[in-house]
Amino acid sequence: MSFEVQKGPLHNLHVIYGCYDSGDVRVDILFDDDVAGYADFSKEEVVWALPHLPPSIAAISKKQAYEIAKASIIHCRSVLGKSERADPGAALRQDAPESSMYTRYEGEDGVVNTLFCLANHFYPPTINFTWTKNGVQVTDGVSYLRYLRNSDETFHRTSTLSFTPRVGDVYSCSLEHQALQEPLIRSWELEERKSGASPAAGFFMASLVFCVIGIGVGVFLCIKQPN
Repeated sequence: MSFEVQKGPLHNLHVIYGCYDSGDVRVDILFDDDVAGYADFSKEEVVWALPHLPPSIAAISKKQAYEIAKASIIHCRSVLGKSERADPGAALRQDAPESSMYTRYEGEDGVVNTLFCLANHFYPPTINFTWTKNGVQVTDGVSYLRYLRNSDETFHRTSTLSFTPRVGDVYSCSLEHQALQEPLIRSWELEERKSGASPAAGFFMASLVFCVIGIGVGVFLCIKQPN
């Protein structure tokens, strides 16, 4: 659907939805390819994701938006059922996730930080994160961002862990997805900083020593030079 906002160019407002054999349903409301809102079926409401809604979207109440989302579920499941009956032996699409792990700040011993575990390019959009510290599962400080759609119709999702790193502790993030034969694990540990002078400092000190020796030899030769 296209419409005009404040006498400007035409904008696109549309709903993207998907339902899966797992029973999960995703409904996103897009404004010019940006996610303006999404349906939270556990709370029975639409959550607006943009900090400042365009006037035409702001005019839609959350109740109206949620009714649109519920109607999308009915249509989506109807289409899914028809496709399964049309070709019951068809292989289901499965894309295994890629993963990466990184910290918000450079790691320092005893300083609170955040670990990010990103799962990307997976399908269908159902994935499990498990965090461990030294092999023991942890749940305190763990949070999850919502599933987001990629341009190739795969998904990505991020889980975070608030923690205080200590030298010797190993943190791991394990991903489980139906396209994986075994969990995909990424680990992180604080690198112990090496003490001692840096190579640059050593080079400077050596240069200084040779300079002093050179000056000393020059003075000695001047003193020993006959009149």
